[in-house]
This record gives sequence, C-alpha cells and structure tokens, in this order.
Amino acid sequence: MKIPMNLRWKTTEKTVGEGGQAQVVLVIDKNAEFGGVWALKALKRDGPSQAYERFSREVSAIQKLRHPSIIHIVDCSSPSDDFQFYVMEYDEGARPLGKIIKAEYNPYYGNPIKSLWLFEQICSALVACDKSSPKIVHRDLSPANILVKADLTIKVIDFGLCQLQGSETITLVDEGVGTVNYMAPECESGSEDVIGVGADLYSASKILWSAITSLKVFSRESPAFNAKSMPEMFPENPKTWHLHHIFEKTIRRDWRNRWGSTVEAEAAARRVRFLIESGYPPLEEIGPRCPICGVGELSGFEQSHAVFGNPNPRGIESRQCTYCGICFPFNSLKRMETLNTRKKLE
Repeated sequence: MKIPMNLRWKTTEKTVGEGGQAQVVLVIDKNAEFGGVWALKALKRDGPSQAYERFSREVSAIQKLRHPSIIHIVDCSSPSDDFQFYVMEYDEGARPLGKIIKAEYNPYYGNPIKSLWLFEQICSALVACDKSSPKIVHRDLSPANILVKADLTIKVIDFGLCQLQGSETITLVDEGVGTVNYMAPECESGSEDVIGVGADLYSASKILWSAITSLKVFSRESPAFNAKSMPEMFPENPKTWHLHHIFEKTIRRDWRNRWGSTVEAEAAARRVRFLIESGYPPLEEIGPRCPICGVGELSGFEQSHAVFGNPNPRGIESRQCTYCGICFPFNSLKRMETLNTRKKLE
C-alpha cells in the first residue's frame, strides 16, 4: 500500500489484513504525537461505489462508538479525499478469536465462565451500538472480527457491513451480509426480513458456541438444541449445559423468538453465570441428582403419599435424596415436557 506523503502516517511495510475492498497495514506517526504502532485501514482504489459508501458508513459508525470493547479510531480521511482511510489502535498481543478457537490451547474450551465473559463483552459492545443515535447493527460478527487480548478482554472490529437505523442497506448484487453460518437468516441473500439487533445477538451466540467447543459453528439453528447441544458436546461437564438459556433466546431462525434488547441479553448472561458459579444444577440433572447436597439421587420411598398427599396431584411424585434424606414434591411430567420442548426449538 502506498500512503500519500502529506499524511502523518508512515507504513512499517507490514500488512495485517486484506479483503476484497480494503487493506490494513501497520503504521507509525511521523509527528510522534501518537506513539507506538497503529493499524491503518485503507479502501482500495477504483472499487464499486457501494464499497465507498460502506467505508464511509464504517468510519462514521466507529467514531460514534466509545466503548472499551470496540476498536477506537484516532484519525481518518475526509469524505472528499482521494485516499480513504482510518487509523485505529493496535495491540500486538491481540489475536483474532478465530485463530484462538483453532489453536491447540483455547482458554474458552469447556469453560462456561470464560466463554460467558466473552459473550458478555460482545453484548456490552452491542448495548453501545443500540444506544447510539442512530442505532448501529454490526451485521458481521464472527470470530474473525473479534480481537482477544492477553487478558481475554476483546475488541470488536470491522464495521464495514454495519447498518445505521433509518439508512438503506448497502449490499452488492446477490450478496448475503455476514459470515456464513454465523450470520442470522435475515441477513442471507434474498431475504426481505427486518435486520435489527437480533441479528447481532444471533451471531454473538454462535460465537459463544464456537469458543466453548473449539469448532466452526453449524449452519441453521436446531443443532444447538439437539446434536450440537451442550449435553451432547460436553456430557461430563454439566456446568456448560446452562448455556441453553442463552441459545434458546438467540440462536433462533425467527428474530421474533430472540431477545429484542441487548440490555436484556447482557443481564441474562450475568444470570446464567450466577447459576454456574453458585452451583445450581441444570434441568437435566434435577431429578437424578439431589439439588441440595449434590451427592445423592432422588428416588421414590415407602409411604411417600403420606408426606405430600394421598393420592398425589397428577404428575407430582414424592422423592427422597438417598444421601441427605431431604424430601421433594417433584413434577416429573413438567420436567420432561420442558426438556422435550427444548429439543424442538429451531
């Protein structure tokens, strides 16, 4: 990339990213006002008009957002300039989440607490987007667009496909918006459905699934509740099963079945983290395992009807822990109904 001489930025000749319409190189400030190394993203010349419009929108969006989990811009071109660019912060130790997921050591693998913290940070960034005026929808959240620092704090990058509320969608002919398998159904080519914050929450939750499993995410939605559910992926790690509460309100085909608020999603993530840290058993474990002592199993016992009624109400069973002896009225029908309903979600 050749940077105009009149700019304060000098290339280090190191390219850190390149796409169809833009390139990212490392630069230093010739005036020494900004110390250290920065990343300059420049729009390639002679591209389609939509690419220019997207780039302008990307710069405008990031400048509006001041959030610790969103990349920060320190300089940019004017709309009339021939050389279109912006300069953003750069952390040499930060790595794309996609590379971390594929690495031999993935700190998120099988760890619901660290994985939830990742999800919470993304949600917090989305809250800032939602509170912006106009509201901003990223539309391309994926492991490639999440940078993870050494302390596991993150930076959301690449707002090149973002949508500003009230503005027309800038999409090339026959082009879907987003990364395959991570993008919401309403972002697919040909869809005329509404693209709102639910699209970003859908993508954020699929990122969560990828992070904790170290796998590229599945297409569509039903695998999250069946073959690729947490009990199937981690049969020996029930703590991960609590993530169903996130997936059931995000990885849904119809955006109306997802959370409609980023604040609601962020609060729910904190609640799920509380359940895990407090040792609450997931629904699949309640019944077989005592939720009080966590050691014994709940089973029927002689003369149980004398404790909770004779006969018990329909569906209600009397159970006693084989270890601590505590007794419960237990609605096994309700439990099975809920578990079966979960498997039908899509």
